[in-house]
Amino acid sequence: MILQKMFRSITRKRMIVRAAFTQSLDVEQPSIVFMPEGEHTITASVDGKPSTITVTVDPRVLASFNEDLDKRKESNVRPFGGFDHEKGAASFIPLEFRYEDGVGLMLDVEWTKAGREAIEGKDYSYFSPSFLIRDGIPFGLPKRGEVGSLVNDPAFEDIPRIAASNSQIHSNMEHLAELGLISPDTKEEEALVVAQSTLDELKEKAAKVDELEASSVQAQEEYEAKTASAEEELADLKIAHAKLKEEYEEMMKKMKMSSESAAEAAVEDAVAAGRIAPQDEEARAFWKQSIIDKPESAKVLASMPGAPVLDGSTILAGRAEAREMSKELVRSEFDQLNGTEKMAFVKAGGTIVDNASE
Repeated sequence: MILQKMFRSITRKRMIVRAAFTQSLDVEQPSIVFMPEGEHTITASVDGKPSTITVTVDPRVLASFNEDLDKRKESNVRPFGGFDHEKGAASFIPLEFRYEDGVGLMLDVEWTKAGREAIEGKDYSYFSPSFLIRDGIPFGLPKRGEVGSLVNDPAFEDIPRIAASNSQIHSNMEHLAELGLISPDTKEEEALVVAQSTLDELKEKAAKVDELEASSVQAQEEYEAKTASAEEELADLKIAHAKLKEEYEEMMKKMKMSSESAAEAAVEDAVAAGRIAPQDEEARAFWKQSIIDKPESAKVLASMPGAPVLDGSTILAGRAEAREMSKELVRSEFDQLNGTEKMAFVKAGGTIVDNASE
């Protein structure tokens, strides 16, 4: 690498560096690796003196190189690539810088006739850029002179060698013809355009595939999230259902207890009113269950007329008045009793007499 000139700013020193790269030059390719990516320790010409320096190349170098190239394009003297960093014929015309991850700083070029012939004739195999450097970081182009040259003495040894490969070019063209992208008589320049267009199209399709894959992954994630949410909601509903069922069963239990208590009270009221004989357990059980099953049965029981009180002193025979008896009834009074009353009277040990005494 050749350091041509030293520039000084207020706080930092910048230098012009020239260094050849071992990259493969191909006149059919519209770009060259201007500087390889990464950190490199190289022996170059720094301000015209051989020197070993460390150069770091990363995406941040791109902007300053394009700015300097644009400025030089606007000047009266066009920017150009030379031979051996000497004055003379131009090997190429620089068009634009770009950065390619994993490769480095790229320069799109238009090869001149002299440059094309030098490469195809294998007179030159490497490219050597001219650039400004400050604190190990390249930051632009020299204000005048060539932006780089074809040389035969590389400084960066980890870049592909620059050499025109006609056999490879022909092989690629044959492959393009087999794919039906070009005809057998297509010129190399046209084939290059077709190849680049096909490559761009493939890249676009690959980008769409990546986009679809990303959308598919996103859709799958959303589906899984909704499924998980639905499962959580279902689990919550099951818990709520179990709780409601428990509360319902508890309520029904209380209602049953309340119903049984109400039925028991209605039966006892009926017994006290003489509607059911105290000793008639069968009647008690019947009316209690009837009221539990159909609460309106309590009204039926309450509407029944009171029967004689079978306590050994007074018997009501369904008449408006009662009379004192000593566990006995005359036949006419007994006949006025209903079946339940008659059964209750007999169970109580009552006696039936033929004639009633006044």
